[in-house]
Amino acid sequence: MPLIVTTSHSVLEIDPSSLRWRPLRRGEGLYYGLARLGLDDSWVVAARCRMVSSARPPEQETGRLLVMSRRGWRRWHWQAPFPLRDMHEIAMAHGRLWVTCSHDDWVALRDDHGRWRRWRPLPRSRGKEPDVYHLNSLYFEDDRVWVLAHRRGPSLLLAFDVASALAGRTTPPLERVPLGVQAHNVWRDEGVLHTCSSAEGALVNTRGWRLETGGFPRGVARLQDGWAVGISQIAERGERDLSTGEVRLYDARWREQGRVSLPGEGLVLDVQVQPEAGDPSLIR
Repeated sequence: MPLIVTTSHSVLEIDPSSLRWRPLRRGEGLYYGLARLGLDDSWVVAARCRMVSSARPPEQETGRLLVMSRRGWRRWHWQAPFPLRDMHEIAMAHGRLWVTCSHDDWVALRDDHGRWRRWRPLPRSRGKEPDVYHLNSLYFEDDRVWVLAHRRGPSLLLAFDVASALAGRTTPPLERVPLGVQAHNVWRDEGVLHTCSSAEGALVNTRGWRLETGGFPRGVARLQDGWAVGISQIAERGERDLSTGEVRLYDARWREQGRVSLPGEGLVLDVQVQPEAGDPSLIR
């Protein structure tokens, strides 16, 4: 099954068996989060309409959500009634599209009727500075949603009640788990929480397991018989848009099986599996 990958200026499709890739979409600035839409081949893609190296300040960013197919043609896009700034991971869950907006430390939610709501998981800072927690990732377990607070340093995995989130209420976390440094992504494997400790160039879990990857790991997809991980090149901000990232393939025991180099595509931001038609089991 192919992978769908977002980078600094492209949406790509990668064939893990041949290690070949092709662009599906370009032209809307940096692309980040990916969420499967229904059982066909459609995806929602977070498009920031701005590059990392852009001179325009982040507070002027107004991203949008592009609905597209694997064939790459645009169907339509969704625009919220408020700015979607510094979008990171997105997900379809509980009848909503969830969009992390790191600049504003909130999660935007869109229902099937096109109605939007903002949920602020953590109280606003006293000085009301933007981007204090840098909330960037989501993971759902039954009636819980985990939100990752990157914090530009030691990171926290925070569990919240889904019902409170859907109502837009700020409530104390049900659980706090310190894990990773400048972390991205949350997943559970064999009952254990994992994350990308991006600033350390490693994958880590709550039991002390650690896999050194080098670079800046971000974007993890569970394959049928292994894993795919995005690795970005460490570079100065002005050089990141055209840097060379890669997608690294591992087996179920985290032994490396191959690498897909992406010269000039910039940062690797999200990695997802394209399920076979009619297979809902792999839909995130």
